[in-house]
Amino acid sequence: MTEDVVQEVLRRVQAAGKPAALLLGAAPKEETGYRYVTQKPYEAVILGSLDARELLQFPDDRSLQALLEGKAVYLYEGGESWRQYEKTAPRELYAALLQAKRRLLRLGVRPLRPAGAGIITAPELRRRLREGLPVHGRLTPLARDILEGRAE
Repeated sequence: MTEDVVQEVLRRVQAAGKPAALLLGAAPKEETGYRYVTQKPYEAVILGSLDARELLQFPDDRSLQALLEGKAVYLYEGGESWRQYEKTAPRELYAALLQAKRRLLRLGVRPLRPAGAGIITAPELRRRLREGLPVHGRLTPLARDILEGRAE
């Protein structure tokens, strides 16, 4: 019991310094650099999971409002459950899902990739540093130099 209380206090202390984000859907498995809240005020929205229906009906009210207010809206790409149907879904349906994903990105939603997914370029690194997001994954040589303070 005491150990549980200590762990909860530590979790809350660590979360206190992080910016607030409204979490929609399931929580990402990786650290995002945000503490999750259920109501305003928050600085960003994180779409932690997105199924096929939600993707086709995007934007939901809260994401739309955040985009209109100029807040960052992130899609955790590890939570896109609709991707598992690539081989079984009718081709037209899967094409519609891909088109809906492109539209979502054009509306201003930013990808939030799982740790270690892909290579982090210098512009991506700068964005993550500017927004206080964690840096996980492989870095390009220039991104590594920026992180180590050898380049601007």
